[in-house]
Amino acid sequence: MRCQRGIVVVDLAAQVAYHREFSGPPTNARILAKSKRSSRPKSGTSRSTALVATTRVVLFGVAFTGGWTIMMLEILGGRVLAPVFGYSVYQWGALIGVVMTALAFGYYLGGKIGDRPWSSRFLLFALIVSAIFVLIVPRFADQFMPAMRSFGPAWGAVFGTVVLLGVPSVLLATISPIVIRLTASSLIAKSAGRVYAVSTVGSIGGTFFTAFYAIPDLGTRLSHYVAGGLLMLAVIAMAVVSRQARPAFAAIVILGLGYPLAQKPQAGEIYRAESVHNIIRVVDTPYNRHLFLNYTLGAQTTMSKTRLLTGAYYDFYLIGPHINKAKKVLFLGVAGGTALLQLVSVYPKIEVTGVELDPAVIEVAKKYFGLAKAPRIELIADDARWYLATKTEKYDIIAIDLFVTGHIPFFTTTVEFFQLARDRLTDNGIIIMNVLSASGSGELLGPLVRTVRKVFPSTFLVSHGNFMLVATKQPTSLSNMRGFMDRRGRTEELEQVLARARRTLRATSADRKWPIFTDDKNDVEFRTFSTFFGR
Repeated sequence: MRCQRGIVVVDLAAQVAYHREFSGPPTNARILAKSKRSSRPKSGTSRSTALVATTRVVLFGVAFTGGWTIMMLEILGGRVLAPVFGYSVYQWGALIGVVMTALAFGYYLGGKIGDRPWSSRFLLFALIVSAIFVLIVPRFADQFMPAMRSFGPAWGAVFGTVVLLGVPSVLLATISPIVIRLTASSLIAKSAGRVYAVSTVGSIGGTFFTAFYAIPDLGTRLSHYVAGGLLMLAVIAMAVVSRQARPAFAAIVILGLGYPLAQKPQAGEIYRAESVHNIIRVVDTPYNRHLFLNYTLGAQTTMSKTRLLTGAYYDFYLIGPHINKAKKVLFLGVAGGTALLQLVSVYPKIEVTGVELDPAVIEVAKKYFGLAKAPRIELIADDARWYLATKTEKYDIIAIDLFVTGHIPFFTTTVEFFQLARDRLTDNGIIIMNVLSASGSGELLGPLVRTVRKVFPSTFLVSHGNFMLVATKQPTSLSNMRGFMDRRGRTEELEQVLARARRTLRATSADRKWPIFTDDKNDVEFRTFSTFFGR
């Protein structure tokens, strides 16, 4: 440290030279004592100045890396939580809330530590521990994260985020206050502004890098390794300027041990990939082929290798054209496309347009589930609601199956959404919607029925567990609907489905205790989680 024109400059490079480690600033008494010595420049001053500049650059680089990594971890955290909690307002609220809480605590902790003589050693410790956490914890997330579901959709996501991101977020937040202290002159505000600006620029870079490149091109596991690797590079840089071999060696060893080896395919797994929207897996069993999107406990789509019907709820989409003799069907939510294949197989003149948000899922459906060779099926990569809002073509049936990971996007459950669907129907058109209700409660089914009845004059239910909600554009009585169902099916497979539908067909009631979902007010995420997991 030296005194120049009354301004105390924290000379980290000089401290490195004398102590072979970063340390806190000397006391004012020592500063004054040094200032009374001869002002004649000593040999090596220019070299010391260069070392000071290098050290400052490294410290600013550490602040940049900390900001970059925090945002990488937050976005990647959403990916890790998705198989358990889906992409819901609770999940993102938990991520943002927990990380912000950790940052607040970390800033306070960094401020306390920054004035200590061992603050630079703590900085190395924070970087190393954060990197180890980032490299190791995500590997075990699929083992401990499901247990968090027992706390419900909101607090479960909070506790899961704490386990996943709490420690590294706190430690990385200590970086900026410590760097401010280590690089500060008497112009503290100026130094703080620079450090936080650099850290924020790093956060911006980490956000775009992770969302637009890392997740879709590298995948979640390798992206975590990149985040840990950046922290280890910061450790190595600090170790070099402080002439400490042990932290650099430790960083290299940790990087080597932490490299994510290729995951062993699970039994029957024939395809695995990550897209912008999903973690995609295709799994073969002796009689079926399954598509998994994010969630590992239940298949998104099942296709039988030996017969047309699956015994699952998809079969009930076949009753739609039997009711109104449809020629054109719009299917919102394709996934593996089993229901679309069933439609064109049973009805030789029908034309089906399938809208799927994820282009990667469409490619998987074509390659592994036979949609590439299927006749009269057009597949479009688009958002379901945006498609309804921007197209003018009309359909006899709009089939809706938009559940992913046990959740359905809130904006596809509202009065506004169903008004768009009604506008895209022909005069005798109907909608058929899958409504998940695994627990058998009305927590989700009740509000959806009441919401649909706000737009459509007649609504009916078929099946149970996975209910099929049928709504008609024209008023239709239950007896008329039974009459449609009682007509014999054109194929044996259709007759089997109709027999099952006849046993469970009933009209709905609009119990006023249930809310009506709108774009403005909608708690479908909570109700979906409660219905799916029975909480």
